[in-house]
Amino acid sequence: MVTKVLLATPSHEVRDHLGHIFAESDGFELAAAVSDGAGVLTALDRQPDIDIVVVDEAADDGRGHAVARSVGLATPLTGIVMVVDTHSPAEMSRAMAAAMEVGARSVIARNAGLEEVLTRLEAVASWSAMARASIAAERNGGRSGQVVAVAGAKGGVGTSVLALLLARAGRAKDTLLVDLDLGAGDLAAYAGVRTRRSVVDLAAVEGEVTGRMLRETTYEVPGGLRLLPAPSEGERGEAMTQDAVRSVVSALRFESGLAVLDVGAHLDEPRATALEFADRVLLVTTPDLPSLRAARRSLAQWERLAVRRPTTVELVLNRRTPRDEVTPALVERIVERPIAFTVPDGGAAFAGAVNTATLLETPTPVHTAVAEVGVAAIREQAAAALEGTPDGPTEVETLVAGSGRRAGRRAGKRPGRRAGRGKGTDPADPADPEAGQATVELPVVILVALMVVLLLVQGIGWASGLLAARAAAQEGARTVGIHGYYDVLGQPRDDVVDQVRDDVRERLPGSLRAAVGDSDIEVSPDEVSVRVTVSTILPGVDLSASSSAAVYREG
Repeated sequence: MVTKVLLATPSHEVRDHLGHIFAESDGFELAAAVSDGAGVLTALDRQPDIDIVVVDEAADDGRGHAVARSVGLATPLTGIVMVVDTHSPAEMSRAMAAAMEVGARSVIARNAGLEEVLTRLEAVASWSAMARASIAAERNGGRSGQVVAVAGAKGGVGTSVLALLLARAGRAKDTLLVDLDLGAGDLAAYAGVRTRRSVVDLAAVEGEVTGRMLRETTYEVPGGLRLLPAPSEGERGEAMTQDAVRSVVSALRFESGLAVLDVGAHLDEPRATALEFADRVLLVTTPDLPSLRAARRSLAQWERLAVRRPTTVELVLNRRTPRDEVTPALVERIVERPIAFTVPDGGAAFAGAVNTATLLETPTPVHTAVAEVGVAAIREQAAAALEGTPDGPTEVETLVAGSGRRAGRRAGKRPGRRAGRGKGTDPADPADPEAGQATVELPVVILVALMVVLLLVQGIGWASGLLAARAAAQEGARTVGIHGYYDVLGQPRDDVVDQVRDDVRERLPGSLRAAVGDSDIEVSPDEVSVRVTVSTILPGVDLSASSSAAVYREG
């Protein structure tokens, strides 16, 4: 994107010098050049898309600071740069202080070289873009881009691959993928690119990360993505700081539509900062007990360190197969978080794509699942915001319009009624059809409403019974899994069956416990079934709610 610049200077030398610099730059365009303050304001009115105004302090017979002040008051989101006549660092410092007092963002010397001019203008252009994006985002109820952090419960659960595929399927042109697994990042290898620069190169600039710096540090990878890799030497990751990560995340938010951060499984200060400032956090785990315990420990650690509340973390179940002994229900029970989406195991085709660094080019069922389910999950928030934005009248306008229609309707009927009464008509006269219609409809409406309320109450009671049966069945299944169903001779253990029934009744609420007999509790080696009876509003009529839970061997 080209940044348009307006130059205000009476000096032909300054105009020629900066004009040559802009001609050599691909990122800046000299939109117009004027000699006084009146010309600046006129040019801004004619070209509202100007991003930067460069004002010579010699403009308007030496009143360039006054020109800069008037520009700042007229267009506060436009970046202002002062051209000053200085020759030493001390003079530049004083000139910078004077420029900031009138609203300028930076200063350049008259004889500044190409690199200095472009660097200072790039910083001002980045500030202007972020300010305008922030204002536009506040008007729209959100920020410009979305930052999604992908963390692993432990090493080897597929965090990097999932982050890569999410970024690949997220958006076509404005997606950035960042490898913050600073000690052992593999995204460059997965994408099949060789890198010399890395995210650590941005640590030195911290609060001045611009779009130009991101473009110079990132690499294009197949699929239209840009990758900001981790350092190839893991020890260099120690140079990354909290402030640097915060600056990078802020720049990503305004320079991309979607930024996916791979933070790995190890927690340190930089990655804790990324997790804290990300819009969405996905925690990746696999259907095995070590990974699930690690996921639970990670959530507890993030909460203790005030990094992220567990309720704001979305769980991703990776490498799921139909043969898994650990079901999604058990995953949610162990981690105590609902599963946001599930990714199937890729099999041999997926492993081959990983080993040949063709992951972005070889379609597999994993790619399809991430594209359909995973991207829908990370776009859920944006879609909800769009659905909440009305295209027609606002809610207040609708209410006002409805009130006006109702008021007009009543006002239109009152004169007729008054006229009728003036002629001696009875209010209950059959000639008034609305009065009779309201008399007939009111009891019917009340009866229908009462029936709906009773049905809702009954439905809530039945659902409560079903939930209680499910919880009791799971408790009984856990007892069977701990103690075992058969003895050493392979015979069913009556004591275990009795213990299961006692545990089931203990788990049920008191209002349902008395009505559950031994025949309502079925115990087998593979599952436990519980049936509870729920009373209804009709005398002599009861509803039953049944639920079963699979037995998992423990110990």
